[in-house]
Amino acid sequence: MPSEPAYYNWFDSKVQRYNTGLFNGIRYTEQYRTINEKHKFFEKSEFQLGSVVYNGQFYDQTPLKYDLDTDQLLLNIGYNYKFPTLILLKTKVEGFRIGDSHFVHIENKSDETDMEGFYQVLVANDSIRLLKKNSKKRFKRIKGSTIYYEFLPENNYVIDYGDSYYNIAKKKDVIRIWPNKRDFINENYNPALRKINEDDFWTSFFSKLSDSFNTQNIGKE
Repeated sequence: MPSEPAYYNWFDSKVQRYNTGLFNGIRYTEQYRTINEKHKFFEKSEFQLGSVVYNGQFYDQTPLKYDLDTDQLLLNIGYNYKFPTLILLKTKVEGFRIGDSHFVHIENKSDETDMEGFYQVLVANDSIRLLKKNSKKRFKRIKGSTIYYEFLPENNYVIDYGDSYYNIAKKKDVIRIWPNKRDFINENYNPALRKINEDDFWTSFFSKLSDSFNTQNIGKE
């Protein structure tokens, strides 16, 4: 995504965002009532400023919210409109950022995985790319006469390597991809650290694994 968005912000402020291609989506209506923090959105239930590449155009400082129940990206267009929230058309979203988190849109990848939708990029370099599929499972609750819903995380991780995608759930999945790296994997795989923070664990692990590829290549030069 562009690293110098100042021009785009100036342009949007002049033409007004509703006159740009970003003002193109489906009206959003909330279907599930929640009463606690177990909501269905990425990080926060409120809109957060982010950026998005939509239909080939970059938009910065954009109020976005990522619905993990339906895998949809929502845009806040304001309460001056009958429907203040739009669902951005997924086929037009190339990628987006919310806070420090970067997401890409992957379509119809069917190696050993069945990939489609938005994936968070945790590691990206010349050797490998570690992706996370953020999702939440919906549960119906009844408390007295009140019906509400809770959404609990149900995430998985994918490695993009050598033009193929691989689901990663345990150590043997990594060894299956790189059998020649078995000793390195056994030495650096720490299940106790994984239980503390799985994102940090996999990010650190695959960053080290990628560095080992680079060190190996340097040694052959």
